[in-house]
Amino acid sequence: MSLRAVIYARCSTEEESQKDALVKQAQEAEEWVRKKGWILVDSYIESRSGTSTKNRAEYNRLYGDLLRDRFDILVIKSQDRLMRNTKDWYLFVDRLCSAGKRLYMYLEQKFFTPDDALITGIKAILAEEYSRELSRKINNAHAHRQKTGRAVILPSNTYGYRKRPDKSVEIVEEEAAIKRRMYELCAAGYGCRRISAILRQEGVCNRKGKPFADGDILRMIRSPLNKGTVVMHRTHYDFDAKRTVAIPKEEQYWYENRIPAIVSADLWELANRRITERSGKPREGQRYSGGTGRNPGTSPLSGKLRCGLCGEPYYRKARRRYKDRKIIYEWKCKRYLEHGRRNREKTRSEDGNPTADAILGCDNVHIRETDLMDLLRQICEISIGVDQEAIIGKMMELLRRILSKSPLSNKPRPQRPQREAFKKQMTRLVDQLLDGTLSDAAFETKKGELENTLRFLRGRKEQENRLEKGEKARRFDDGNVPCGVERAQEKRLLALETKMREEEMVRQAAVAQMLDETEIIRIFPRYMEVIFLKNSSRANHDHCMKVEYGSLFDTAEQKREDREKLWEMVRTNPGLTAGKLAEALGISRWAVNYGIRVLKKEGRLYFCGKGGKGVWVAKD
Repeated sequence: MSLRAVIYARCSTEEESQKDALVKQAQEAEEWVRKKGWILVDSYIESRSGTSTKNRAEYNRLYGDLLRDRFDILVIKSQDRLMRNTKDWYLFVDRLCSAGKRLYMYLEQKFFTPDDALITGIKAILAEEYSRELSRKINNAHAHRQKTGRAVILPSNTYGYRKRPDKSVEIVEEEAAIKRRMYELCAAGYGCRRISAILRQEGVCNRKGKPFADGDILRMIRSPLNKGTVVMHRTHYDFDAKRTVAIPKEEQYWYENRIPAIVSADLWELANRRITERSGKPREGQRYSGGTGRNPGTSPLSGKLRCGLCGEPYYRKARRRYKDRKIIYEWKCKRYLEHGRRNREKTRSEDGNPTADAILGCDNVHIRETDLMDLLRQICEISIGVDQEAIIGKMMELLRRILSKSPLSNKPRPQRPQREAFKKQMTRLVDQLLDGTLSDAAFETKKGELENTLRFLRGRKEQENRLEKGEKARRFDDGNVPCGVERAQEKRLLALETKMREEEMVRQAAVAQMLDETEIIRIFPRYMEVIFLKNSSRANHDHCMKVEYGSLFDTAEQKREDREKLWEMVRTNPGLTAGKLAEALGISRWAVNYGIRVLKKEGRLYFCGKGGKGVWVAKD
């Protein structure tokens, strides 16, 4: 029986000369497969750096296929074609040997064996050191070229510009006109999402024929390149960390008027000032944290949820439920909202290849807000130990103790200081009359006014006394249930206690406190990661918390689980009707009928009987 073989070919850059070398490398590997008499079942070919396995789609596909029964032999040119990283090499060899696969390097014309582990390990170390030295030289050359500013580093996909063969930059007027339109709309007060919608309505698309995403528009407006300013030395690739790090602004190189400007400096400044103002200004009815540059939105979850698959934020969307028109709030990935699902069959072109939407889409789950809040309440009860009944009981006891010691809210204030003041005024009037400084008529007028005021104050004092005596008399014999004002207070306290218990105010407050201390929540199909702020109370012992929720938000998986339960119930109780099955499973009758249709189509369920009389039979 012929052995099954696959080939892996890689070149480190995407230049045309390297692409030709990549084709030649793949042809050589295929020729060796034919020479050995093996059957070629697959090819893994890519043009990526070998210093890291990140973003190497073909390598990661090969690494995963090692655990599957798809091939017996892997053919490569040499060891450094797989990777130039010691750790990744040992991980690959470990999986290769565990899976019982063989590795053939045709440049040396030999198979890898466990006895070669020491030699290949040394080769991996040397290859990694070579890559590190090469990276250091390339970074130094880039930094020197950027510091002198001799040549403008312009990506080939920069919208609105084109690089000439002599390395000068020119404006693509058709694309520049669209950019100017973006700046004008932004300066007029429109946000990036609104600008995206306006351009979509006008039929304006990017180079790929797709509408502009709001994130792309924001990056274009923020880029100083459009006003002719070139910024160099903004990022640096850290070889040891295997990632690109940002360079501080003071260490970057700024060259003004280096390339032709698409917009004027004034328009650029105005548009960017509008974006800055919008980022810090809350909308009507929204909270504002102040100084964070982030609009927290109307929900405590706003700005917290982020997709764990593609890294995009989650947006809140509302829809009405069909049966009762109730508003349902769901959180969906931004990339899904713009491009749909990633692996949809209907997003394939005529040649069978995925379209741009299929590649840019996202397959992550949608989050129902009510279910997520219930999940967060459960987390608070488990991790913090929130006892709602005990907390409500202590709060009500404290309120009753405070109110029992406070005076009645409608009890009149003592009027003695005012009566004493009026008596002093009457004494001064008599003295003025005796001294001859006040006429008799003026004395009588002032005296009448003061006597009326004193009469009014005496009446209020008598009313005060009657109210106090009445409050003491209007009590029940047992002295436990108060009347009057105290009865109204007790009624309000009971209403408050009922409302706190029905609306779960304590649990909501605990969740709100938890979200205030949360920096981000990464959403995955089966679990989420809650990452707390560094200065929060949780950061000292549990900075990141992983929460498993299974198929809680996976509707397709829930339906599959319901079908399995339905099949098991039909198998054990074949005489149950659809109504009884729905009642036992806790789902609707429509869902039961749908599950029966799917199981019947799969051949796992069939009806035994005629004329509507009979039973459903489950097949193993």
